[in-house]
Amino acid sequence: MQGYPDGYIARRYLNILGIGKVMCERLATDSHITIIQAANPSKICRMGERMDIQLSVDKIAVEYQNVTLKFYNKLAVSFSDWYDIRPVIRHKGYVYHWNLGSESAYLHLCYQPWGQKKARKYSLRIETHPEYLDKYQSLLDALHKHTKDVYFLRCELAYDFPYPMNNVFVASNSGRNLNIYEGTHYFGRKSQRREHAYCRIYDKKAELNRQGIEIDGERTRVELVYRPDERIPMENIVQYPPKFNKYYTVSVIDSLESIKPEKRAIVLALQHGLMTPSEFTKHHRAAIKDMMSLQQPIDFDLLAAQHWSELITVPCALICGKVSHLPVRGVHAS
Repeated sequence: MQGYPDGYIARRYLNILGIGKVMCERLATDSHITIIQAANPSKICRMGERMDIQLSVDKIAVEYQNVTLKFYNKLAVSFSDWYDIRPVIRHKGYVYHWNLGSESAYLHLCYQPWGQKKARKYSLRIETHPEYLDKYQSLLDALHKHTKDVYFLRCELAYDFPYPMNNVFVASNSGRNLNIYEGTHYFGRKSQRREHAYCRIYDKKAELNRQGIEIDGERTRVELVYRPDERIPMENIVQYPPKFNKYYTVSVIDSLESIKPEKRAIVLALQHGLMTPSEFTKHHRAAIKDMMSLQQPIDFDLLAAQHWSELITVPCALICGKVSHLPVRGVHAS
């Protein structure tokens, strides 16, 4: 498509969607076209008003170092007796994998990195939802008593927007392609789902409804993986809130009625993954940012900094028994 004006490309993609030039021009005035505007614009707060965006940690992974084979073997026997299960053995990543689940909770545990030289001590990792940590407190206490080398590995930070998905505009600043599968938007390949800033956007209200849970209003969830560049002791992670602003431009769309149809088409093409910012000229990328700045720009970093301590303090206390605000030399977060 090189050599064609951006507006032509956007209109062509709109035609693929079955929206011709006349319909494109109607986008400037028709409020019922929900792919651009809110289904209920009166519920979208204006610029300057408080937006009730909720943050939560959806998943957390921790690494214990220097766990002896003798200690692990004792754990393995107890898992077999208590849960009546056997480990899954894999030939990549970690060798031994245990899924310690019940109807109300789950915890995934893996031990011994594949390919590591034969030794008496190996790394052990656990992954679970923060709400389930207290259900495995005896295991956590035993692990921490055995080794004090406990490091934060990654977590998934969820931003819940009280708006429909069509009003939450997210564009990658780093060239990650947008993939859409069954209504869920993904920034990054499946193989990158545990890498820092991997992003997933979906209709959380619809998911809850499928589970038989009814909620008032709309809810769109943006989930981002936080994985620091370097190892950070679990007790110190409270000092290192995640930072995602350099990876994504995010805005809540209030109204695009004053925007020319061609530029509205560009926003539509971006939101539906038909084009990426890298396909536009520098001029149009700047224009997109200007348009979004006139909406309700969202500062991921500021929100994370405001809520990180309250989100991570309890998991830290349950996993390693303490939270430290003392500086850690030579460590920085992404």
